[in-house]
Order: sequence, then structure tokens, then C-alpha cells
Amino acid sequence: MRLLLELQPTLDRNFVSKSIQFAVPKLIRFLLNKSKHENIESYKTKKLSEYLAYNLRITPKPRTYNDSLLVGDKNIFKLTFSSYSKEILEILNESILTLNQILMMNVKLKIINIELIENEEVSTKIKVRPMAPILSGEIKEGGTFPFYYKWKQPEFLDTIKKQLKSSYNATHETPIEENIEIVFDKNFIRYNKDISQLVKIYKKNHRAIWAPLFISGPTELIQYALDMGLGINRELGYGMIENYTPKVRPKKVKKVNPNTLPDNFGNLIENNPIHEEKEIDETNFNR
Repeated sequence: MRLLLELQPTLDRNFVSKSIQFAVPKLIRFLLNKSKHENIESYKTKKLSEYLAYNLRITPKPRTYNDSLLVGDKNIFKLTFSSYSKEILEILNESILTLNQILMMNVKLKIINIELIENEEVSTKIKVRPMAPILSGEIKEGGTFPFYYKWKQPEFLDTIKKQLKSSYNATHETPIEENIEIVFDKNFIRYNKDISQLVKIYKKNHRAIWAPLFISGPTELIQYALDMGLGINRELGYGMIENYTPKVRPKKVKKVNPNTLPDNFGNLIENNPIHEEKEIDETNFNR
């Protein structure tokens, strides 16, 4: 299930930091603190990535000045939340409905649309694309910070698959024994040799990917991946994905020239033109 929140600046000219996505967790905590739901305390003590994924996109793409974005009342902030827990999205929805405006990085944003979107049925194999860069890594034994993998290393996808299954089994009563398979779209990589992107995590740069993927396996795990995202640092807004169905381009219908078609005797009309009958002079006919 997903919650779509659309916001619009109240002023026509605002400068905001490019790191505005890192302000979203603060907004989520604010919304949770407003809630009086009976189960709200259980969410406050957990990391966001344990029960929620989110993505912030600004359309149309704002102009950039150094490390700032110029946004105005023609820009729309599209904030998407997703979770395997319908309850947490309903809690956020109820809290948002009590507000007229939201403040993010000193920019006042009015709420223009809020929508709860039910999950679509998924098959055992789907194609997805990232809504935000995907990072892969894990904390080694005795370490404090994760070791990040590069996308060409086999550990990149192997670690993501292992963490996804482990997270699902930790949050659901019935564990899944079957594994999930995740592979890159080879056709995309063929024409895009470098699919990595530098992202900043706690003042350090790391390589993330931005490329379509094929996911196959149990539908429960696939849906969980769509709800919770892939990889690590999801509490910072990374790893969210969406189901992707490429648009089918309509076939161009070639117009047929009637002169190139055969007549009922099999002769081409262009080689056997039909001569127009001469007009009869009625004056001569009457004589």
C-alpha cells in the first residue's frame, strides 16, 4: 500500500538545499508525534526502514544554483510513502489530514492532494525501476559502519536478496523458505555502461545504482520489496522502487496508395490507368 502526498510552495521563489530528502524523516517523526493511535508507541521506537519506505520528487525539475534548488508555486513536491503495514500509512494519513500546511527547510508547503493507493496484484516475475538510488552493503563482524559494495561485485545483489528475505521473516509470522532472484536488465546495461551514481551518506560518498531490475520469486517477497525498497540506508530515502511496465509504442500504420493495388484481374491500376470518359456535348446531341 502507498500513500501519495502532493505539496506546493506558498511562495513563488524559494531556495532549498539539494539535501531536502534528508528532512523527510523529521517530517515523519512530527506526524507520528501528532497521532493518538493506540499502537503509535511501537513505531516511535523503531528505525524508519523497519516499517516504512519513502521517496521525494519535485516536478518539474527545479533549477540548481550551487547546492540549492530554486522552487516556486509552479513546482509540486510528490512525497510517496509505502509500507507492508497498512496501519502505519493510515496513521500518517490521519495526521496529515489535521494540517493545512507543512514546513520543510523553512519552506511553507500547502497540501494539494493526499491519496491512499491499494496494492496491485503482482506476478512471480516483474520488472522494477528505482525511484531513488539503491545502495548495497553490510556491517562486517566487529564493525560499526557498513561496507558498501559496487554494482559489478556479485555481493551487491546477493546481499540485497539475503537482507530482503531476512527482513520479511522478521516481520511476518509465517516465514518464507523460498529465495528471491534479482537481476539487472541486460539490455539497459548494454547501452548504459556505467549505471552507478555517487551519493553522500553521513558526509562520505558511496556508489549507488540507478537501473531497472527483474525480480522473480514468491509474490509475498516481491510485494514486500515494492513496499519496503531494496538495499540499505532506506531510512535516508534510498532504495525505493516501483513496478515498471514499459509503454507499448503504437505501430505506425502505413497508408496504402490505391494506385499500387491490383484490380480484380490482377493488373496494377498504375499500369492500366482508367481513362475518364469525355463529356458529351449536349448541344450537338440535340441536333
